[in-house]
Amino acid sequence: MNRFITTLLFIALPLAAGAEAPDSTDAVLVPMPPWLGAEFSRPLLPNTHPLLVEAPQGRDAGMVQFATFAIDVYEYPNQAGSLPRTEVSLEEARALCRQRGKRLCSEGEWELACRGAQDLAYGYGPQFGADRCNTPYPEGEVWKRRQGPAPSGAFAGCATPEGVHDLVGNVWEWTEGTYDPQQGWAVVRGGSWFHNVNYARADGRYGRYLSPDYHLDLIGFRCCR
Repeated sequence: MNRFITTLLFIALPLAAGAEAPDSTDAVLVPMPPWLGAEFSRPLLPNTHPLLVEAPQGRDAGMVQFATFAIDVYEYPNQAGSLPRTEVSLEEARALCRQRGKRLCSEGEWELACRGAQDLAYGYGPQFGADRCNTPYPEGEVWKRRQGPAPSGAFAGCATPEGVHDLVGNVWEWTEGTYDPQQGWAVVRGGSWFHNVNYARADGRYGRYLSPDYHLDLIGFRCCR
C-alpha cells in the first residue's frame, strides 16, 4: 500500500477545536504560523477586501485578488462542475500553472486565502461543518467517507467569505513549501475526501515521503498569480 495512504489512513479522531473569529476592528491582523514568514502577518484593511477577478473568456472561473497575490477560485482546472485534476507531481503542477501564465501557490498564500480576513480555522467558518465540504462525516457514532472527489463547486457551502472554493477537503493541494528540507519532501494542504478531518482545515498540512515527482489520485493543486 502507498506510504502516503498507509500513514494517513482515516481514523475517527476527535475534531480539533475551532478558533473563534477575532473582534471587528479597523484592521484585522491575520495571525499566521512562524514558518510562513513575516510578510504574511499583516493587517487586511476593509478597503483591500479581496475581490473576484473574472476571467475574460472561456470557462476559467477567474481568481480572487488579495493584496499581494491572486488565487484561483477552484482547484485546477479552475472550472465549476469539473473534477479537480489529480495524479500530477509537484513539477507537473508547476508546469500546468505556467502554461496559464500563473504559478503554483506558496504555502503562505494558500493559508492566507483559506483563513481570510476573519482568520477562519476552516475557511468557511470557525467550526467544522460535516456537510460543508467533501470530507468524512459522522453518521451516529461512525465516521464515513463519500465516494471520491467531487466536481468543483459541488459543495456550495465549502467556500471562504472571499469566494475561494474547496480549499478544505476534496483533494489535497500541492503548494510551494518544504516539509523536510533534508529529505526534499514537499507540502500538500487542506486534506481530502478520504483522510482524517483533522487535516481538513486551514492549517492542515502534510509532506512525509512526498518527493517532487510523487503523484496520487488524492492530490491536486490550484494556481496563483
